Amino acid sequence: MRTVAENLSWPEGDSNWLISFSDLTLLLLSFVLLWYLSDKEREKNNQIPATAAAIPAGSIEKDTRNAVPYSKTVSSTAEWKVLQLEMEHYVDTLGLRHEVGVVSSHHGLTISLKDTFPFASGKADLLPDLLPVLRKVAAIAETHEDLSLEITGHTDDVPIATSEFPSNWELSAARASRVARSLAECGIDASRLVVQGYGSFRPLQLNTSETNRAANRRVEIRLFRAIASNG
Repeated sequence: MRTVAENLSWPEGDSNWLISFSDLTLLLLSFVLLWYLSDKEREKNNQIPATAAAIPAGSIEKDTRNAVPYSKTVSSTAEWKVLQLEMEHYVDTLGLRHEVGVVSSHHGLTISLKDTFPFASGKADLLPDLLPVLRKVAAIAETHEDLSLEITGHTDDVPIATSEFPSNWELSAARASRVARSLAECGIDASRLVVQGYGSFRPLQLNTSETNRAANRRVEIRLFRAIASNG
């Protein structure tokens, strides 16, 4: 009697069935993988409504209103760069490139004044050489009425104790205030001015050398657009 195995035998040397079987196996694995991925996608989609339900009503709408479109961000960055180049050109004509630094970002324009340029050591009275720079800043602000100006004073970590300024905090605030007052005298509405004195608490460099300390002694004028509050 012949066995079943004998009836299912293939001719020797015929390997076509092996190729067909491997193709079928690969196809089956592909279907399994596609099913797995689609099942994961369904699980992900089913989780979205639950997450959205946890967000308080009105939150999404408010975030949309406050969001800054990408195109507007790019436009603002380009605008600040133009103002930076304008300010740098003016500073160069005055020969003050080493005394006045100008940088821009998508947040605004910052003019940094080294303390030895606008002020005598330990003093808050403006020196005359600074006035043309402040007039230029005021001119830029006048042509961009939507800008606010933040003036911040900074010192190094060397203590000061005089009858006029008990600490670096008072000195930095007095210098920033004096610059702001001068900008107001140039025609800038005082409501657009913000004055801050940080003393030695926001250094640019570690106070480990005289060069670093000199870099930390500065007054910065930042032009920016205040974000209107919706609440």
